[in-house]
Amino acid sequence: MISRREVSHLGLLTILGVGTSLACEGWVIRDDGAGPVKIGMSLSQLNTALHEKFAMPKAKDEQGCFYGNAAKHPHVSFMIEGGRLARIDVDSAGISTMEGVQVGDSEKHALQVYGPTIKVEDHNHIPEGRYLTIRSKDSRYGISFEKDSGKIQTFYAGRFEAVQYVERCQ
Repeated sequence: MISRREVSHLGLLTILGVGTSLACEGWVIRDDGAGPVKIGMSLSQLNTALHEKFAMPKAKDEQGCFYGNAAKHPHVSFMIEGGRLARIDVDSAGISTMEGVQVGDSEKHALQVYGPTIKVEDHNHIPEGRYLTIRSKDSRYGISFEKDSGKIQTFYAGRFEAVQYVERCQ
């Protein structure tokens, strides 16, 4: 027979196990994806991975490039270009890159974390703004941070060409 103390202990272990499991599945942005999502997935694969129902826009002129917003991840959006996931955009703190950089962090922090691999360029629309961009070792992917007033305002990861876009869709 299991005592009350053992049941309490088992319950705590179960809760800890669930918490650890959820933490392992947490969203961390990689240059090639986030969580179960991989850059290059088809729209159907993305829907399956996220349990979503993103659909092609009805207007032909919008089908080449569009965004989907996941219900369970309101501060993350997914750029679909040519029917495939091209880029993941993050616009709020709480979701970081693998290296731990997130919205709200200072430019100085990003520069320290990424070191000489980061390329710094002036922002096209914000006088004091800058782009901080990292390219993957195989040159296929990248992450780009947009900085204004000393802080990261947004960042995106994906195909290197797609993270270079100044506007959301080209």
